[in-house]
Amino acid sequence: MVVAKKKIWSSAEIDEDLCSDLSRELSCSPQIASLLLSRGIDDGEKARRFLHPKLTDLLDPELLPEIDKAAGRINSAIAQKESICVFGDYDVDGVTSTCLLHNFFQQVGKKDVLYRLPDRLKGGYGLNCDVIKELAEQGINLLVTVDNGSSSIKEIELAAELGMDVVVCDHHQPSSELPEPFAHVNPWLGDNEEIFKELAGVGVTYKLVWELCRHFTRTKKLSKEFSDFMRESLALAALGTIADVVPLHGENRILAKFGLHKLKDSRRPGVRKLVDAALSQAGSRDYLTSDDVGFSIGPKINAPGRLGNADYALQLLMAEDNNEAEKLIRILEGENDKRKLLGAEIYEDACRRIEAEYDLERAKVIVLGDESWHPGIVGIVASRIVDNYYRPAFLFSIENDIARGSARSIAGVDLHKALTQCEGLFERFGGHAMAAGGTIRAERLGELRVALNDNIELKPGKMTPRIEFDCRLDLEDLDNSFLAELSQLEPFGNGNSKPLFATMGLEVIGSPKLMGKDGRHLSFHVRQGEGRRALRAVAFFMGERCGEITRGTSISLLYRPQVNVWQNRESIELIVEDLRIEDN
Repeated sequence: MVVAKKKIWSSAEIDEDLCSDLSRELSCSPQIASLLLSRGIDDGEKARRFLHPKLTDLLDPELLPEIDKAAGRINSAIAQKESICVFGDYDVDGVTSTCLLHNFFQQVGKKDVLYRLPDRLKGGYGLNCDVIKELAEQGINLLVTVDNGSSSIKEIELAAELGMDVVVCDHHQPSSELPEPFAHVNPWLGDNEEIFKELAGVGVTYKLVWELCRHFTRTKKLSKEFSDFMRESLALAALGTIADVVPLHGENRILAKFGLHKLKDSRRPGVRKLVDAALSQAGSRDYLTSDDVGFSIGPKINAPGRLGNADYALQLLMAEDNNEAEKLIRILEGENDKRKLLGAEIYEDACRRIEAEYDLERAKVIVLGDESWHPGIVGIVASRIVDNYYRPAFLFSIENDIARGSARSIAGVDLHKALTQCEGLFERFGGHAMAAGGTIRAERLGELRVALNDNIELKPGKMTPRIEFDCRLDLEDLDNSFLAELSQLEPFGNGNSKPLFATMGLEVIGSPKLMGKDGRHLSFHVRQGEGRRALRAVAFFMGERCGEITRGTSISLLYRPQVNVWQNRESIELIVEDLRIEDN
């Protein structure tokens, strides 16, 4: 069993006078004002835009570079009845981007468009020359990439040689050398400071489809038909945005907040199956949250692409028949179960190797590869490794001396920058500051490990796992009114994490209980002071700590409060992130 490292607890410093002023201005509790300040929201107007965003706050799509040129070429292809192919990606962001563009073509009666997703096990991420040749042989005149393409230099050159135009619609940070497609829509390429650069791939696709609707109708103001279509498309925009873990502020927050409502009310059979399954796990709750996307809907869409063929996920989102949707969701659920099992095995193996091979007092990055590791799972495991060892991790699956891997980072370490500094080692790479991927010859993994350790600036003290909580809280402050205030900060995600509170000096009431398969989870009750109410605490994956906790133990908790519904009765419980026995 892997034992998690002890974590350092810390909290952001908040200006108490500013907190009091904001609390009065908004007529909210000091804790809510503190949460807003910790997210950089320091005045009433910023708070209004954050707590009550509007669709009209979305920026004009014309701000994005070459979007007018891209929309013009696509609509010309529609008018001239040219052969079009959309090439996406195998994750949720890529699948929803592909589906969104598919829905537009269906909306305007262009029903003969081809759709292709990469095969993770055969070609890996993004375009490859074999795909370009196949599409050229099929007579494709226009190729539109979504959620990829910004690093496909040789593939786009080949497409041009074969007489095929390429429109790239992407959000990944491009490297120093750029491809030369017909049009390249990517917020990172724009010089205008108004551009929101942190859109997910599906966010950029949403903007492209918005511009396509304008071109198709030859007017900036959309007709009711297209306006309704764009509102319905918010469901896919929210799904891809939340699942891709981009920062949930600015335009991403708007897309996520409004899109969750549209996702919950979707009439598409496949989407409906995913939503119903998520809500069935939520008890009596009748609305969707970002957690439902992150822990239920997203993993199911991701699973087929992680294990090989993402087409099943795309087919589910496109499904128009209820029986077909039922068949497809069973496939997705089965693939997701396999993914969980494989992930647990790789995680245990990776942790054993880290403990045996690494000097954790000095190593600033973890680089590991293995021929037995599934290439579709290493990214998930890398995230867990980062959580446990608090330093960037790059895990690779090796086949025929070629290593394909995924990397995850920590706050303050820009992965894309670090990889760019050693790009000569890679066959190909791409990604963001916090997540990246690449292909490299297996024999060069040692060189990569040395290079990244040289390039990444981390001090030993920063490599201890840390948890930053939002503020201290008395259990007596936890009531339905406070939780209602808290819900105004939803949807939660990257850059707006679900608030984490600390309460010290708690007393354990009664005996703790083990939960789940093999007793891997733990539950117990705590109170803050003699005679006060006791609340249930649930500590997932902390079953091994049951022996530390007995009746009367003095304990401190980091937790996220939530409402639990059981047999039509609501109660507040604490979802524990970390715990400390105060005697220690």
